[in-house]
Amino acid sequence: MKIEGFIVHKDIEGGFWGIQANDGRRFVPVNPLAEEFRKDGLPVIVELSPVQVLSALQWGEHVQIQSIDKLQRV
Repeated sequence: MKIEGFIVHKDIEGGFWGIQANDGRRFVPVNPLAEEFRKDGLPVIVELSPVQVLSALQWGEHVQIQSIDKLQRV
């Protein structure tokens, strides 16, 4: 699935980076974000695939990032 949203940093469970879609859905990437995308509030467009993961994190759906790009706002 392809979504538009923004990067968020959460300080729960030791801290993690997530993606919040513009429609409010929340996603937790299982693959680490590249340093250039670790900016709270950064607008992005992301292609994601859902994955099944056992985790104590209950903030959002766990996903594998297939592609991610910074979204240019005009």
